Amino acid sequence: MTRATVRPSWIVLIAVVITGLGLGVAAWLLDAGAMSVPLSELEAMYATPESRFLDVDGVRLHYMDQGAGPAVLLLHASFMHLRTWDRMAATLAEQHRVVRLDLLISGLTGPDPRDDYSMDRNRALTLGLMDRLGIDDFSVVGTSSGGIIAFNLAAAHAGRVKRLVLINSAGMPRSAATDPNRRARRGGLANWVQARYMTRRAVRRTLDMNFVEPHEPPEWLVDMNYDMWRRAGRREAMAMQLRNFRTGDPQATLAQVKAPTLILWGLENATVMHLEADVFQHWLVNAPTYLKKYTGVGHYLYLEIPDQAQTDIGDFLSGRLDSQLVSIERRVGPGAF
Repeated sequence: MTRATVRPSWIVLIAVVITGLGLGVAAWLLDAGAMSVPLSELEAMYATPESRFLDVDGVRLHYMDQGAGPAVLLLHASFMHLRTWDRMAATLAEQHRVVRLDLLISGLTGPDPRDDYSMDRNRALTLGLMDRLGIDDFSVVGTSSGGIIAFNLAAAHAGRVKRLVLINSAGMPRSAATDPNRRARRGGLANWVQARYMTRRAVRRTLDMNFVEPHEPPEWLVDMNYDMWRRAGRREAMAMQLRNFRTGDPQATLAQVKAPTLILWGLENATVMHLEADVFQHWLVNAPTYLKKYTGVGHYLYLEIPDQAQTDIGDFLSGRLDSQLVSIERRVGPGAF
């Protein structure tokens, strides 16, 4: 009996077919959300004794309410969650009532039955939470995209927002020429895979880009962000949010803010360059401001230099920086800017 001879070309063809089938199955699994984690599982993993849940306009909000005294609302960045404020909240709660929540698409807050993941919807839900908690007036601390919600709250509800803190805030108009995020792009396949599944290494790399050495993201944050990134339904909700995001007219909005405002920025911030801090101050024409920039610090300064950030924010909220607040005067008429 003679052994059949398999030609090398057939071996290659079989290998290609098997590889193609494997890739096809993998792609189908990714697209179907096979690597996703149900919200109930994340809640079992990350809810703490301080976690509270409240239905606000059909959305199950995850929030924490700690301490006593003048109220302070903390609003986190995109791709983050309320736990990033743990250290800040613990310090502020010594003299304040500190409220923080997971915004839509983030942490343990449930999906929106309206499929409305806009900044305006986040602002309405945030204000709804404060109403339900019976908090009539409060200060707001917002960072990155949370800063957009913060300054819009301060503009629309000047009588309720007593003080405003913006940390590396987003919200300025962007173009291809002014966006500091214009980095080298991966190929189409890599983008497709990453949109559906992020490895822990990729999550850490994304965080590393926003920390400045010697500062680095703590391992607990890498682990939690990795798990939260894989939350079921998050990809679709994020796509809707990005597709519908508009900056609006921040200059007109900031002109409506009357609350004293503290602006904190990292000079080495690669995501929102520090010159935007000066624009924020320039456009806050009806609010006294104090601007501080930190050397050797990036986008997440409240995690990179927590002690300094907490001290500065605490001093501002207590009024100890009031003598250093400045008012911006805008010229009107020919030559105005």
